[in-house]
Amino acid sequence: MTRDAADLRKSARFVVLEPLTGTFGGSDITILNIGLTGLQIVHSQPMRIGTRARLSFDRHDVTVTTQARVMWSHLSQSANASGKLLYTTGIRIEATDPQFGLALNSLIRAGALRQDSDSMEKKRARLAEREQQRKSQMKLTPK
Repeated sequence: MTRDAADLRKSARFVVLEPLTGTFGGSDITILNIGLTGLQIVHSQPMRIGTRARLSFDRHDVTVTTQARVMWSHLSQSANASGKLLYTTGIRIEATDPQFGLALNSLIRAGALRQDSDSMEKKRARLAEREQQRKSQMKLTPK
């Protein structure tokens, strides 16, 4: 039985087209994708789920500073240029911040972001692959 991928997003997701760096708490971060309610970031130090901190980043004339919370985090399969392992983390914007929405709009208009139209297909493909692996590992037991 194959499960369908649930889209739990509350708003559209946008992929960052050029490096967009900033800080979350005391950690340097690189933003992978962004939406009105949160971001996916990579960083070099582990973060605890539930950590609340100040998120800051800027690009040209767009500056963002807001509070956010770590929702999930795991060791990434990629490393930085010097071979150090990285972490991938999802953070949620703590409160509705109209300035954050305006900044997001500015980044879209400037061509720094594009709407992520294929992430749900990738998620469905990963689920199907896991289901296939699970089925191939199942052992038949005689009655």
